[in-house]
Amino acid sequence: MSLSNQAFTRIRHAIVSGDLDFGERLSEMQIAEALGMSKAPVRTAFFKLRDIRLVTIVPQAGTYVFSPGPEDVLEMSTFRAVLEQAGMRLSMQQAAPVVLDALEQTVDRMERALSRDNWAQYETADREFHEVFIRESGNSFLPQAYDLTASSITALRVRLQGGEGGYRTQSFGEHKQILAELKAGHLDKAARVLEDHIMIINESGLILPPKGTPRAKARTRSIQEYKAIFAE
Repeated sequence: MSLSNQAFTRIRHAIVSGDLDFGERLSEMQIAEALGMSKAPVRTAFFKLRDIRLVTIVPQAGTYVFSPGPEDVLEMSTFRAVLEQAGMRLSMQQAAPVVLDALEQTVDRMERALSRDNWAQYETADREFHEVFIRESGNSFLPQAYDLTASSITALRVRLQGGEGGYRTQSFGEHKQILAELKAGHLDKAARVLEDHIMIINESGLILPPKGTPRAKARTRSIQEYKAIFAE
């Protein structure tokens, strides 16, 4: 893996996992030092992260972790719902047995993770559940389109998990219902449950940064903090 891809992967994980805050300013120099590489691959990684909307690059000001407002979340979730519903219908036409088997496996993994209160494993299985529809759709354009918001949505969901309430339990129940409807041949019902499942993030009460400038939380970390975040 190239240095720029390494930097991209590790910075992306830090944003999605919540180690880096929405709206905070990213220091190219200090991140490069923390990762043990020059600034060039980190700069390239920033451009790649910008392309999937995880960072905002402001000329003459710096690079900031994305800072979504309610309007942004509505657009992202609507876009994702459209893609996943299309992927569900196509994948069930193309490879229904493969889809159902893959969904069964991810639901089993989600249940085990939930029983152990292991959110990292739950989130991985949750993400893979949704990716089944895209991967098995038979349409080569869907994965690229899906990637535009996949990381951003995951970052929001991770932060939802950190709050109080039964978000995980509700989420798991909806995944089981989607699978049950598909196994019963109720494609339209499954699609409606999937849409509601995706769009519920707009009613979650997740506290979002102020809409507007990405510098709303322009905090810059110390090199020690970056080293702790990016420690192997």
